[in-house]
Amino acid sequence: MKRPLAAVALCAGLLSAAADAAIMTFTNRAAFLAATGASSIGAIPATIAGSGFTLGPLTFTNHAPSTMTSGVNWSTLISEPFDLAVSNVESFNIAASGPLFAFGFDFHEPTLSTPPGPSFPDTCNTACVDSTFRITLFNGAIVVDSFDFNADDDVLAFIGVSSTLSFDRIEIREIVGTSDNEFFGNFLVGRVQLVPEPATLALVGVGLLGLAATRRRRLR
Repeated sequence: MKRPLAAVALCAGLLSAAADAAIMTFTNRAAFLAATGASSIGAIPATIAGSGFTLGPLTFTNHAPSTMTSGVNWSTLISEPFDLAVSNVESFNIAASGPLFAFGFDFHEPTLSTPPGPSFPDTCNTACVDSTFRITLFNGAIVVDSFDFNADDDVLAFIGVSSTLSFDRIEIREIVGTSDNEFFGNFLVGRVQLVPEPATLALVGVGLLGLAATRRRRLR
C-alpha cells in the first residue's frame, strides 16, 4: 500500500509545484512583447477627473495620500502626448476588468531639479532621490507575486512582468523615495496564459507515469 500512496504524493507534489505562480521580469520592451504578445491599452488622457481614470481594461486609482495628475508632457522621453505623474510619494493602484498574464510600462526617473526652460519637462521638481518601487500582483485578495525595481536615471526605462497565473489587480508602491517626480506611460497588458517550462511538464509526466506503473503492478 505504501508504493501507491508514495506515487500519489509525488504526483500531487509535482502538480502543486507546477501550479505555483512563476513570474518573469523584463527591462527590454521588444523581449517582453515577443514573450507575452502584450498590446497597448491606449494613450493616457489629458485630464484625469477625480481620484482616477479608466483606460482600456485598466482602472487607475490613487493610493492616499498620493494623487495622480496628467495634462502635461512631463517627460519628453515617454512617447505619449501626456504622461502619468503622481504627487506625494509615487504610489497608485490598477484594477483590471478581467484576468491578465502580463503587464508593462515605460518609466522615466529624472535627476535634474532645475527646470531647463519656461516649462518643466524632465525634472524631478524638488530634491532628487533615487527611488525604488515594488509591484505586487493580486488575484482578488490573493497575492500572486511581487518584485522590486530601481530603474536607471535620466533614460527611458521599461518595466514588464509576465506570470504563469492570472492577476486582476496591481499595486505600485514607492518603497524608497520622496515626493520628487517619476513618470509613467505607454502601458501594456497581455491576456494569454504562459505555458509552463518544458522541464516542469516533464516532471509532472514522470510522476503520472510512475503512478500508472504502480497501479498496474497492484492489479496483477
